[in-house]
Amino acid sequence: MSTTAVSPPSTSASTQKTLLTVSNLTRRYGSRVAVNEVSFSLGAGITGLLGPNGAGKSSLMTCLAGIAGWDSGSIRVGDADVARHPAMARKLIGFMPERVNFPNEMRVEEYLMLAASAKKIPRAERAAAVELALKRTGVTSMRTRIVGNLSKGYRQRVGMAQALMGDPLVTIMDEPMSGLDPLNILDMRGMLQEYAKTRALIVSTHLLADARLMCSKVLVMSLGKLVYAGIPSEMAEGAGHATRMRLRLHTHVEPTESDFVPGSALLNLDTDDRGVTVTVECRDDKVVSDLIRAWSARWPLTAAESTADSLEEAFREAVMGSVNAGEDVVTDTDKK
Repeated sequence: MSTTAVSPPSTSASTQKTLLTVSNLTRRYGSRVAVNEVSFSLGAGITGLLGPNGAGKSSLMTCLAGIAGWDSGSIRVGDADVARHPAMARKLIGFMPERVNFPNEMRVEEYLMLAASAKKIPRAERAAAVELALKRTGVTSMRTRIVGNLSKGYRQRVGMAQALMGDPLVTIMDEPMSGLDPLNILDMRGMLQEYAKTRALIVSTHLLADARLMCSKVLVMSLGKLVYAGIPSEMAEGAGHATRMRLRLHTHVEPTESDFVPGSALLNLDTDDRGVTVTVECRDDKVVSDLIRAWSARWPLTAAESTADSLEEAFREAVMGSVNAGEDVVTDTDKK
């Protein structure tokens, strides 16, 4: 195989090109199986990685990032085989762990310059790469601050900046929204969606509302196996339950009947000095997406949370179906 560096995909072809291919990936801890013959491929877009604790998500992510080895199977990022050409592959991968170990005594800009060096970004391009990362994640004003003095939310943003720096083909993020307030979550969600128009982004999350609002595809793991891979709305439709959502609008204009999209209905409406809270029932996940898109274009949407969730029901059924099969699984205790 050629060892020529892989160029980033063009915008016009990015949605059609496969950026990540995982084939029959298996990782064991002794006799325990953490990742069990997992296969999938991804193009540009945000993919949610879902699953209960002990499902194998963290083990899968460390393998994808080239941090941990595996027992069998293969991972390709662009044209690079991660096992055969790890140095080449790492240049194409960004990774943000759930707990980022920052050098707390360094300033934000210094840390990102160090990360740029570690990523092998050419010296002449590092300053521009750091500047873009700062701007993209909204931490330009924090560039001279000591990392250890930042709030949890800004530390999360700096972690995102490090992961996205250099525009890797594939970026893996573990709980990137943790510590962000609702308005910052909306801001970062929009930034990640824009970034993922030309790149593959895998986001591990325990928040199904995040998966619904942010992801074009979801991967659901249980007991080390991939039990669902596809579009969130198609997964939810299989559960056969309506979705109930509570939407918080930063406005005092109450939605009227004409503001609802087909398949949605008003259940409850409350108004206080902060705005309007609307509880709605939607026929399926596509209706939820259509309603949120329509209302976001008209009013600032500060929060969206499920009360009775078709995606949650589908997630539970997928996971419980795997659990009922009685397969072996690695747990956090097994890895210690």
